[in-house]
Amino acid sequence: MNALVRAELLKLRSTRTLAWLLLATVAMVVVTVAASVPSASEPDAGLSFHESALLTRLVGISFGVPQVMMVLLGVLAFTQETRYGTVSSTFLVEPRRNRVFVAKGLALIIASVVITTATLVVSCTVSTVFISAKDGNVTTGTEFGQVIAAVFVVMMLYGLIGLAIGALVRNQVVAVTAALIWQTAAEHLLLDALPQVARWTPVGATYGLLQLGPIVTTQGTLLDAPIGGLLLVGYTAAAAALALVVAPRRDIL
Repeated sequence: MNALVRAELLKLRSTRTLAWLLLATVAMVVVTVAASVPSASEPDAGLSFHESALLTRLVGISFGVPQVMMVLLGVLAFTQETRYGTVSSTFLVEPRRNRVFVAKGLALIIASVVITTATLVVSCTVSTVFISAKDGNVTTGTEFGQVIAAVFVVMMLYGLIGLAIGALVRNQVVAVTAALIWQTAAEHLLLDALPQVARWTPVGATYGLLQLGPIVTTQGTLLDAPIGGLLLVGYTAAAAALALVVAPRRDIL
């Protein structure tokens, strides 16, 4: 298994996908924070420059795009091989396909730690600079530590969900399009229209885990962080289990 994980990490490092996704993620984090901080000065905004959780909320908000990027990385980790035909040689080296799937998942978890750490450094730095420039409240506490731990969990789980989507769909264009529509449009529309239903979806559970309820919806209460985290773990486990059952039974090409 160690050799398989190292091989999967080599695949991630030796392609431009990870580097470009990381650069795009960092750039969008800066844009997200810059766009979110000015809105905090408005009277009817969900954020206030004087509240102690301002930095915590901005860090949570900044992980919207990184979550999408992590899903895409998971999708590409599997669909790239089917697209370019390298999956045949991969399964010749290790015919037990479930072991390959698990190795890809472990490699994505390791990659998610790197991406999350880089994102946190940028997010915390940029958020602190913007808040300080407007004489806002830059404080950290227990909730800040909870959100920091939560983003690591979220990024790991979203990578695994993306991998499951890639293994189940396999067609790269379809899988990427479906993932983007799901994360950038479908669930957000549902959150606006039916927040009481949307809080039980993966994105709703994620917002609950990141404690972003007061910001993302004013029409309903999201799940508490522990429940949201457990629900997201459940979605990930279900997607991974389905992929482990379905994917090995399919023809390679």
